Amino acid sequence: MRETLFTVGPVEMYPETLEQGGKQLPYFRTDEFSLVVRECDDGLRALAGAPTGSRTAILTCSGTGAMEATVVNFLSGSERALIVRGGSFGERFCEICSDDGIPFDAVHVEPGRALDMDHLESRDISGCKALYVNACETSTGALYDISALGDFCRRRGLFLVVDGISAFLCDELNMEKMGVDALIVSSQKGLALPPGLSMIVIGPRLLARLHDIRPRAHYLGLQRHLKDMERGQTPFTPAVGIILQLHSRLETLNHIGAYACIRKVSSLAQHFREGLNGLPVRIFPERPSNALTALTPQNGSSANDIYLRLKKEYGLVVTPNGGELRDKVFRVGHMGNIRVQDLDRVLSALRKVMK
Repeated sequence: MRETLFTVGPVEMYPETLEQGGKQLPYFRTDEFSLVVRECDDGLRALAGAPTGSRTAILTCSGTGAMEATVVNFLSGSERALIVRGGSFGERFCEICSDDGIPFDAVHVEPGRALDMDHLESRDISGCKALYVNACETSTGALYDISALGDFCRRRGLFLVVDGISAFLCDELNMEKMGVDALIVSSQKGLALPPGLSMIVIGPRLLARLHDIRPRAHYLGLQRHLKDMERGQTPFTPAVGIILQLHSRLETLNHIGAYACIRKVSSLAQHFREGLNGLPVRIFPERPSNALTALTPQNGSSANDIYLRLKKEYGLVVTPNGGELRDKVFRVGHMGNIRVQDLDRVLSALRKVMK
């Protein structure tokens, strides 16, 4: 039985991506590969709505590596970060700052709840230089209001660093419109590529600051990466195959545009959520992302048991949770090469599993 992924990364990939992944890799220190990398830079900035003067760093690492890069390159050891902590990925930003010796203040948000902007406005943020937020807190499926946060940061003199790893191409994320100074993207979510590649689109305000901060990293030093990007290269051996898959995928995505991608995922999310009527579940977050639907059983079932049964009995792999949410929340992704009929299979299986 072939399993179908309704996970939040990796996701079901498209046939052309799989075909590209089966080809022999080329040597990459060439003019031909440099052109590919430059076109990836252009395509990513276009999809991100990046302001004029922005640049992209392409890193061979998971999204967590890119998260860490934004901490060690954008903040000096004496400057504080302001972090929205509403789940395990907000907590990850806190852990990165703690490990790297960066002082931080955490804005605690109850898992699944919307961010209270009035509460944020009343905080003492003296000494804080940048606000870090996961646009979609993937552990709970909650989507934060990035436009409101961008307005807050501009008024309060903060840089806004957004982890858009799950939200990119699923929810609206326009750097210029929303006031985002750096946007983190990874390959295995809305781009529907294999894991292993992460990108940081950096706006001009933070680019101007990079030369004033001594990076506390070698491999993740963004000055080095951006210098090499001037010639369409990376300072270290990149994930050549994924970059080629990214290049191919971006040709399609830039042809249809970011908003068409978002509309597709939004339509799938809406279809799935309407199909939940009559099932003993509730949508966990107050303000859900299009990228996934996080569900809480209402009939006493264990969320983890539901995940296991869907996988074992039906070959449908949804996303389990860990920690305190292990038995409370499971997540159904809407990213990648997923169709309405695929989500209907999940709904049908849920009716049997939860009866």
